[in-house]
Amino acid sequence: MYRYLLSYLIIFLIPYLTISIVFYQMSVQSLREEIVQSNTEKIEQVMDFSDSRMQELENIATRISLDHRLTPYMISHPYYSKEAIEELKSYKVNSSFIDGLYLYYHEGDQVYSPRGSSSMNTLVNLVYEIKEDEIAKFKTDMETVTEATVHPVSLISDNNEQNHIISYLYPIPTNNTFAIGTLAFLVKESTLKKLTQNVLGEFKGNMYIFNEDNELLASSSTGEKLGAEKVQKLAKGETGVLDKTINKENYSLVTVRSEISDWTFVTAMPTAQFYGKMDSLKLTIIIILSIIALIGILTTVFMSFRQYKPIQSLAQSLLTKSKENLHRKEHKDELKSIQEAIELMHEDSEQLHKKMKVHQPLIKDQLLSLLLKGDIKRKTEINDLLVDLEISFNGDSFFIVLVSFKDRIMEHESLQSREKVLELLTTISYEDCVGYGVELIHDNAVAIIVNINENDKDVNEIQLDFVKELRKKLKEYCKEMPTVGIGKIYEGLDWINRSFIEASASIEYNLLNNNESAIYFENITTAEGNPFWYPAEDQAKFIQSLKQGDKIVARETLKNIITNVKEQDASLYMLRCMCFDIINTVLKNTLELGISFSVEQIQSLTEFKTLENLEEILNKLIVDICDEVEERKESHNNLLRDNILNYIHKNYKSHELSLEFTAESFQLSASYLSRFVKEQTGKTFTQFVWQLRNEEFKRQLKETDKPIKKIVLDIGYVDVANFTRKFKKEEGVTPGQYRNHH
Repeated sequence: MYRYLLSYLIIFLIPYLTISIVFYQMSVQSLREEIVQSNTEKIEQVMDFSDSRMQELENIATRISLDHRLTPYMISHPYYSKEAIEELKSYKVNSSFIDGLYLYYHEGDQVYSPRGSSSMNTLVNLVYEIKEDEIAKFKTDMETVTEATVHPVSLISDNNEQNHIISYLYPIPTNNTFAIGTLAFLVKESTLKKLTQNVLGEFKGNMYIFNEDNELLASSSTGEKLGAEKVQKLAKGETGVLDKTINKENYSLVTVRSEISDWTFVTAMPTAQFYGKMDSLKLTIIIILSIIALIGILTTVFMSFRQYKPIQSLAQSLLTKSKENLHRKEHKDELKSIQEAIELMHEDSEQLHKKMKVHQPLIKDQLLSLLLKGDIKRKTEINDLLVDLEISFNGDSFFIVLVSFKDRIMEHESLQSREKVLELLTTISYEDCVGYGVELIHDNAVAIIVNINENDKDVNEIQLDFVKELRKKLKEYCKEMPTVGIGKIYEGLDWINRSFIEASASIEYNLLNNNESAIYFENITTAEGNPFWYPAEDQAKFIQSLKQGDKIVARETLKNIITNVKEQDASLYMLRCMCFDIINTVLKNTLELGISFSVEQIQSLTEFKTLENLEEILNKLIVDICDEVEERKESHNNLLRDNILNYIHKNYKSHELSLEFTAESFQLSASYLSRFVKEQTGKTFTQFVWQLRNEEFKRQLKETDKPIKKIVLDIGYVDVANFTRKFKKEEGVTPGQYRNHH
């Protein structure tokens, strides 16, 4: 109960805490970003305006530099000077930002403005009253400037307050190291201050504008003033938001730097005021989350007590119906008891269903192969799988038709035709029969499990009609008619493997006797004139069961042979000869399979005392022979897997590599190879090849300087654009972006 309660609390608390933390962080961070963004945007507006004005002044300077009416000759000429002054006046009118516009040519003392000409001393002493200690620097700048510069210039003031004017100096001509003059734009500090008034708004703080040399151009403040020199050092640092302690008080500084003018714009506000809205939001969120937590915990406790009762009842019900679970009750709680009971009931079924969803075509072939082997342990689950795989067995009568291509596939065209045959034989129906084919790669054949619907017609006639129709279709698709063997008709899924062994025996009999027509197992009879011998059909069935590794049919057929020998009215010597013939049959076929026996095993065979003793010895050998056959089939599968995967690894860069080309190389059908690769790698053939090519492509991107197009061609692709689209879809970036990132 306490574990159950604890689990409910954990289920509630994990998402609650996760969502709460994420929500809290996102809300606070969102508001923080909004505050920063809002303040940054205000400063950027000032920056954009000043940048546009600077650009405007630069354009005016360029136009003046190129204006033939403002050359040294024209502007100093007695007649044309009036026209030049008018021209300067028109340039000043174009900009409301500047307070004064002055044109000065080196080696002269005259400064020209829209109001006329005056001496340099008049400009610095009377017009603007520049402080005496800065006059020399101003004049020097006017004489020597070679590039656009901006500097603050201190003016004489009646009170103690600092008064500045901003000088924008441009060489004439602009962007030329050999300047012949200087164009000066003078802007009052108050003009820049007006730009900063809306930045602070209702907040108390300070706003500063520094030029590229970190000189203060303009400043404004509301509330406590900060010394410009304290902020001046911080203005040299990185842009963004910075929290600093100034005058023992926490301030938040927002710094923006213009990429055009290289000016720095800084606002400094008390941190408590800067993030004031954020503190109130934090308190509100904490209160709301606390209320939700309280309600959630109370609900969790209530629901856990309520939901525990039916679980306890269910556990008791399951325990009373299972002696095994009753025994476990002493060691495990109700939840584990229920879990184990459900797992025991559905474990095998769930595994089969999961495999079938992923590998449905492969499961279908495996299921049909199990039916051929007679490996049926749970009939109910087999029937459910048949329904899920859309295999419809409406009757109880079954027989096997084995279509063998052995020694008949010689050319490329034959392989292509066999693909069509395999597609035909996957599902084939005729009147009262429906058959489902499965490819037997080891035998180079296709086995068709044929089900006969229940009706009043004779099953043998139905079988004959089905085989005739099948052979008719095979003639249409095959250049060379494959060998067809037909097993007996049996009732029930359990007996399908008997019919399969019989069909295999019919194929071998057909090949040995060079018979081109289909042969039924019933037609294999004893030789004429041999009244004292066991039936040849039992011998053929026994041999095939050994070759197929089917212990059940082999033991069953051996029992029939021994019983037949017992019933023979023959002499002791004749019976012994028949027994040695059985022994010879076993030894001869095991030698054909490449299986050898020890001297002790052969000795025990020849020294049998009774027929029962011989049957017992042979049954032990049958187990060894069938186990060896199964191991060899598995070994063959492993070898085939290794060869196919090695082949793909070796040739995945080839443009010719394809499913069909690979299947032809290994003398397999494309459908079988596709299923085989899916079974061994968990991926389709195309997905597996793409994975190899993609890994090699990424490796070359990281480790080589080859062009992307060449790498694409190297790994087996011709269409570079198509590969690039697929790569971006898989990796989320283009090949070029991937290379840059790595």
